[in-house]
Amino acid sequence: MTTNILHKHLLKFLLLSALSFFIGTIHGMFQVMPPVRAWLDSIGSPYGGPGHMIDPLAHAHMNLVGGVVLLAMCVTYYLLPIFTGKNIYSIKLVQHTFWWVSIGVYSFYIIQMVFGIWEGILISSPVEMSAVHRFYGPVMALSGTTMAIGFCTYLANVILTIKSPASDSTNTSGH
Repeated sequence: MTTNILHKHLLKFLLLSALSFFIGTIHGMFQVMPPVRAWLDSIGSPYGGPGHMIDPLAHAHMNLVGGVVLLAMCVTYYLLPIFTGKNIYSIKLVQHTFWWVSIGVYSFYIIQMVFGIWEGILISSPVEMSAVHRFYGPVMALSGTTMAIGFCTYLANVILTIKSPASDSTNTSGH
């Protein structure tokens, strides 16, 4: 596998990491604006209630997993061949890592925001909040499982790369 093939696949990690930091920054800017902050505090931010879904869960998750973790995965995939002298075991697993983690982190963010806002509005209405919240667990489980699959493919690829025999510079199989 040539370095350019790997770099091409890592570019999307960098771009989505940058986008995630941007979204997290804009989110943070809005959540400290006085009217938004007052509403979040009134619905339980950051300690409980629907407000905690927006601040800190959605905000922190976008910055930490979307920004930092995608960047760390990219850097690992970039540096591992340099430090070990071995090709990344599987470009397909690099692809799987990106898509599973990305779909997981963005679905997590959207779910937290939707349920946080939805339930925050329902606090002052006669609608039974449990009728809405009963959907929260299953969709969060699906989102978390999606992200976990990405983390597992990442770890498997790192371990398989380390355990693989020394690279043959003409190997371009990419598994």
